[in-house]
Amino acid sequence: MKHYIVYDKNTANEESAQLLNAVEGMISFIPNIFGVIAESSPALQAFVELNNQLSKSSFGAIEREIIQTAVSVENQCNYCVAGHTAFAHMQDVPAEIIEAVRNNQAIKYSKKLEALNQFTRTLVRSKGMIPSQAQEDFLAAGYTHAQVLEVILGICVKTFSNLTNNTIGIPLDDEFRPYKWQPIETNQAA
Repeated sequence: MKHYIVYDKNTANEESAQLLNAVEGMISFIPNIFGVIAESSPALQAFVELNNQLSKSSFGAIEREIIQTAVSVENQCNYCVAGHTAFAHMQDVPAEIIEAVRNNQAIKYSKKLEALNQFTRTLVRSKGMIPSQAQEDFLAAGYTHAQVLEVILGICVKTFSNLTNNTIGIPLDDEFRPYKWQPIETNQAA
C-alpha cells in the first residue's frame, strides 16, 4: 500500500493549506486526519464543511461528542475514538459519559443522553433501516425530528473520517495518545 503523506500548511497545495490553517485557528493544531485528507482539496473542503455544519447543529458539545464517539466505536476506528475522547476532555465533557460510550456501555448519567447514544448506534448498525420504535424512543426522550437529521449528519462526518483512518491507518497525534483506544469484544445491544 502506498504511504500517505500527512500534510501541514507548509507542504499542502494552496487550497488545502488555507483549509488546514483555518482548522489550526479553530483548535490550535492540525489533527493528522485533516493532514492526510489534504491530499485531496475537494475531500478536505467537504470534511471541514461537514464538521462546521455539525458544530452549528442544535446539539451541544456533550451530545456531539457522544454521537461522534459512538459512531467511531461502531466503526472500530481507533484514531477517531482517541481523538474524540481528547476533544471531549478539552470541552469538559464528563469523563464517565465518554468512558461509557468508548466501552459500549449505557450512559447512567442521563436517560436522554443514553437515548442519543443508542439511537446513534442503531442507525449505524442498521444502515438507517431502523425499526419505527427506535425513532419513537429517541423522540420520546425529548429530541426532535430535526435532531434525527442532525444525528445523521454526525454519522456522515464520522463515517468519512472512520473510513479514511480504517483504510489508511493514520498515525495518532501526540494530543490523542493519552486516549488511545482499541475495540473490545462486547455484547452489543441495539
